[in-house]
Amino acid sequence: MEQFYDMHCHVGFAPAPAALAAAGAQAGIAALSCTVTPAEYERLHSGLSSAPNVAVALGVHPWWIADGRVGDAELNRFCELAASTRFIGEIGLDFAGPRDTAESRARQVAALERILDTCSTSPAAPAYQGDAANGKATSAGVADGDDADASDAESSKLISIHAVNAAGTVLDLLQEANTLARHRVILHWFSGTSDDLNRAVTAGCHFSVGPRMLASRRGREYARQIPLDRLLLETDMPSREGETLPANIWRAELGNALAGIAQLKNIDRDLLTEHLATTSSALLGIPAI
Repeated sequence: MEQFYDMHCHVGFAPAPAALAAAGAQAGIAALSCTVTPAEYERLHSGLSSAPNVAVALGVHPWWIADGRVGDAELNRFCELAASTRFIGEIGLDFAGPRDTAESRARQVAALERILDTCSTSPAAPAYQGDAANGKATSAGVADGDDADASDAESSKLISIHAVNAAGTVLDLLQEANTLARHRVILHWFSGTSDDLNRAVTAGCHFSVGPRMLASRRGREYARQIPLDRLLLETDMPSREGETLPANIWRAELGNALAGIAQLKNIDRDLLTEHLATTSSALLGIPAI
């Protein structure tokens, strides 16, 4: 069975996250499950403590910051928790639609600046190795499939970022905080400009690509251009709180993204599967199931 790694999903949105994680393991799926608030992270981190195939990331989603669901108290809690995990996400900026106001932009930028500063100044968190996939273990998490050494594995975080109509600003903030030099950054469902894409590639970012990104002409072209060793799969599913995600649908979504990328890059599907699994396993520190 093909080994899939979903590098941006929301297991915590499922009615029964532990059951979804277990079903994913049976279906050959490992995952980086992003959260939208520190409270969700704490619930999910505890609830999936025995799920070795799912790494839980600490997040504050920009939508929640923009509408006030995440305020100072939640940001303070994020900063407290950030020292004890190497997985961060979903964080970022969204300057689209109702969130594209001067007040919303200022609130989101201030929050992201604080988040990135916290990530860069907090003590190193241990990387995953063999226990539950939530930052509990020794330092072999970022491994041979990438260019990291052991000291990098001990200090770097893996950060999944949302950047809608804001890729340039996100890249500016990442550089100002020295995040790109110290940590591994994944740009989720990238939708910036071509210049933003080139800049992010040059900066060393990874990109998680799913069926929704591949549904647009620009998304397909970006997936074709992104270097193979920077590509990852994602589903961004479940899409909302309380939505179910049957394991067969989960695998199908990942398989569809894989097939689409293989066609765009004119590469053998099996070879692409192996390459993406190697890259993802190295970033997460979760070996093949």
